[in-house]
Amino acid sequence: MKLESLPNEIVLILFENFSLFELFQYFRGLNSRFSNLLYQEFYKFQLDLRSLSKTRFEQICQAYVPSIRNQIVSIHLSNDSETPQAIQLFLSQGYKLRQFIHLAALLISNLPSKEAVDEIMNECSHLSHLRHLTIEGIAAVSENDKQNVFNQVWSLPKLESVRLSISSSAGSFCNSTVISKSLKYLNIQQNTYSLATFADLCHHTPNLRHLSGSFTVEYYESQILKPINSITRLNIAFQGCENMFEHVLENLPNLYQLRCDLNDYISGYQWENIIRKSLPKLKIFQMKMRFSPSDNPDKEEQLNELISPYRTNFWINEHQWFVRCHWYTIDEKIDQFGIIDLFTVPDSLDRFWEHNICLLAKSTAPYDDEYLQCPRITSLRYGSLSLRDPILSRCRFNNIDYLLLSLPCDEQLFCIVPKFDRLRSLFVYTDKSKNLNNIQFQLQLILDKAPRLHSLEFTTWSRDDSKTPLAGLHNASVHRLNLVRLNFNGQNYHFDEQECMELCLSPLGAQCETLIITIKNKRNILTLINNMPHLRSLHVRSLDHYWPTIGSVSSPTEVLVQWLRQQLPSTCTVTVDNSLGIYVWIG
Repeated sequence: MKLESLPNEIVLILFENFSLFELFQYFRGLNSRFSNLLYQEFYKFQLDLRSLSKTRFEQICQAYVPSIRNQIVSIHLSNDSETPQAIQLFLSQGYKLRQFIHLAALLISNLPSKEAVDEIMNECSHLSHLRHLTIEGIAAVSENDKQNVFNQVWSLPKLESVRLSISSSAGSFCNSTVISKSLKYLNIQQNTYSLATFADLCHHTPNLRHLSGSFTVEYYESQILKPINSITRLNIAFQGCENMFEHVLENLPNLYQLRCDLNDYISGYQWENIIRKSLPKLKIFQMKMRFSPSDNPDKEEQLNELISPYRTNFWINEHQWFVRCHWYTIDEKIDQFGIIDLFTVPDSLDRFWEHNICLLAKSTAPYDDEYLQCPRITSLRYGSLSLRDPILSRCRFNNIDYLLLSLPCDEQLFCIVPKFDRLRSLFVYTDKSKNLNNIQFQLQLILDKAPRLHSLEFTTWSRDDSKTPLAGLHNASVHRLNLVRLNFNGQNYHFDEQECMELCLSPLGAQCETLIITIKNKRNILTLINNMPHLRSLHVRSLDHYWPTIGSVSSPTEVLVQWLRQQLPSTCTVTVDNSLGIYVWIG
């Protein structure tokens, strides 16, 4: 079937699967029908301005956005390593968010300053259709400024969903003093609730349905909660006494889904009592508890005692909720450093980041004797201790998105991770106590199995032949290289002129779009920019900008920024990040 034969309704649905840039590249000017659909009928443009070159960013803002401004329903901006200064550049184009009159979703990451936060929040107050707001990665602000942001968010009249991650200089809790009747879904990071502040949050958000956040409740808290009927989904990390946690749950009678991360043990009998008594509507239960073992020297007996209360009819037959219990240790010979995890399977965890050895494991799942399937785990750390972990060898991770890998590895890695087709980020380091002869071959083997890999990062790397880690490696999908923390053969690695040229000529360097690196002197920056044809963003640290020029009154970083602005085309943006690195966004 030809595209032209599809009815307009189907074509408009297909449009939703393309980026704004792709829509204009593929369909504008194709014929009058498609042009009319774009400009007159399609009202769901998603303006995602991440992962773009500065030239393409400006092309979209200047050539495409003006004609469809009233048809844009979402905007995503981020000042990250791939689009540094994107927020400032967008606003410098003469745009104000209030001009996007049908904007329903706004996602802003890495706001650079309090002034930028104020400007964004002021613009949001003029968006009558805004229903979804994400603001994260804001540099530390004062408590008053953080409080103002919360009040401004809660004052937005149509807002339903919010994700906030705002650090403050004091690091304490903030809550809104404004009541919002529209807010239903909250994900609040870097903000820890007590019982009192949780009660206050619910008072100011009376229609709250879903909450994700952290609780720290002290034993002396005397706050008595009232029933909170609106909340149906709760995702929390809770630190505090068991009875305080139980008090929270007792006042959530309509809870349908509970996901919790606890720092203490609650037995299966206690959970059964809580759920039967206080949570009659609970259908989805995901739990992880981490705690220290008792003094019982018999590990097998202790694990049986911990897991036995989860083998009752309530768990196995009524709900089919199954759990696993893992006993970890730093050293198999030193028992006092043990730690125990008890968690529901298969979907209570989203990352397996354990660097300790799992000595013993028990499970209530009937299918768990053969393999432990881990479909929700997307992040995995696989280190040298993993090689002798008998429990890890039985896990199966089919959906890994991020892998932190110690080389050399053994064949067990390819058993527990049968597929690498979803892998997007790979972080690699070497264990110099091992035989390093085959590490380049092993790394290439993984690259060959990862068709969607985007980012490759190195830290410690050791080779007897003194070759850098990138030598000979290839993978067509890798477009981001992070070499800033590279420690090569025991020394912090700084690329000189020859090594920069070798990087430029390597397969991965030739296709690299985002590079994070430390170099020896400022002229190496020009070498990289002039010889990496696809490079669009460079985050660089140069040794010579840490040392002031004799007689200079400017900081070394300021001197380097000014020098780069003189050497590079005016289409490039050069800025300083908070860690004294330099961002170059290439136009």
